[in-house]
Amino acid sequence: MTIDEKPTDSKVRIRNILVPIDGSECSLDAAKYATRIAKNENAQLFCIHVMTNIPYGYTDSPPAIEEYFKDIEEKVQSWFDEVRDMAKTEGISKLKTENFTDVKSVIRSIIDYANSRNVDLIVIGTRGRTGLKRLLMGSVANGVIRHARCSVLLVR
Repeated sequence: MTIDEKPTDSKVRIRNILVPIDGSECSLDAAKYATRIAKNENAQLFCIHVMTNIPYGYTDSPPAIEEYFKDIEEKVQSWFDEVRDMAKTEGISKLKTENFTDVKSVIRSIIDYANSRNVDLIVIGTRGRTGLKRLLMGSVANGVIRHARCSVLLVR
């Protein structure tokens, strides 16, 4: 076989798809792509949210920390509900969601999750929420591209 020839069994199989979301428009657009691909490939869809640490000012007040995590959990569940609605519209029943809080590295958490679930494709937005999170999501997408063992689809 020469370099220009393709192997005859080169069919791409996508069985597991991961879409990390942060509630931004870009991440929810990525979820639209992920649900469509999952439908077309009859793939398992995983949707996760990963948050690093507690913001400054909350660490001295356990009730404030509890309230902060409760607020975040409610927001994350509403984002997961949006993705569930997208999946339902596409006829997808295979959607698993998981929320990770207070992790050391968002990138490492996404990569570890993808590896542990044998993910074939990560679909991720290029930009996150406004302000500082926008910068962080860009660096998260970049880090995921650099360290993922599987293919990564970036969505603008």
